[in-house]
Amino acid sequence: MNQETESTLETHDIYLAAYLMLSGCILVRKRAQGMRQFFIFSNPGGPIKELRDAYFSGTALVKPHDYAQKLIACKQLLFE
Repeated sequence: MNQETESTLETHDIYLAAYLMLSGCILVRKRAQGMRQFFIFSNPGGPIKELRDAYFSGTALVKPHDYAQKLIACKQLLFE
């Protein structure tokens, strides 16, 4: 489930979360709902929808190693 406003996006998708972090979005907070963890992001660089759309359309460009490092960071956040 992804919830979105003009300036924020909430997602439980850890892969999208890693991409957003790598793209310069700010992790505002995380929250738990049952066993599921949600990441809430804001994007100081503009509409977060554009980043989300690039991710899901496959047009997003990131360095694979950097993406893997952010994915590891997101997984570590789940256990804090």
